[in-house]
Amino acid sequence: MAASAANTAVLAILWSLRKARNAKVFSNEVHDAPSIAYRIREHIGLWVCRAPRRLDMEPLKLWCQTVVDVA
Repeated sequence: MAASAANTAVLAILWSLRKARNAKVFSNEVHDAPSIAYRIREHIGLWVCRAPRRLDMEPLKLWCQTVVDVA
């Protein structure tokens, strides 16, 4: 996976985990692993749409599909 795609994947994971943690702490909502994986995929999908066209986002899309398949 390209470095920019890997960085984006890591940020999406951390962002989703932080949001799940905040939902637990502030709203007492519990998110299971499959729902967090789905949210990761949603965030990456939105971020890919906003990415400059010069970037190759195919590796990130493929990685994202494997995350959802595993969860």
